[in-house]
Amino acid sequence: MRFSAILGLAASIGLALAVPSSIEVPNVHGGNEDIVLTSQSGCGSSGPLGSGHYVWYIVVGCTPGDNYTCEVTDSTGCLPGNAKHIGSVEVDDPNDTFQIASKKNTNQVPFVCPSIGQVRCQANFNDSDDGPGYSLRVFAS
Repeated sequence: MRFSAILGLAASIGLALAVPSSIEVPNVHGGNEDIVLTSQSGCGSSGPLGSGHYVWYIVVGCTPGDNYTCEVTDSTGCLPGNAKHIGSVEVDDPNDTFQIASKKNTNQVPFVCPSIGQVRCQANFNDSDDGPGYSLRVFAS
């Protein structure tokens, strides 16, 4: 019994060491890519976003056919952002040739990953200076 408990503890320590300590998050683009931020919020989010642009987005990979959510969080990256500052949330293909999902006056929009396996998660703010209060992330739902 003691041996199996020690073996279980050793295995869990090995697993903990194998898991990376930081989550890699995508770069944040402002406007038409004139600004690229590499900052990382908590909970796997990119941000806080900068100011001076109405549009901020991230490009992320996903598994085709799986369900995901594009979320505009608060500046910490962990809680949903205040929707009253968000004009819309959009999910497009990264080349902007087709829109996958869109919703107005919200902080998140669910979508199904397209066959290309990559999307652009975009927040369109009501004011160009709202960005610093928000971050962006995509998670499996």
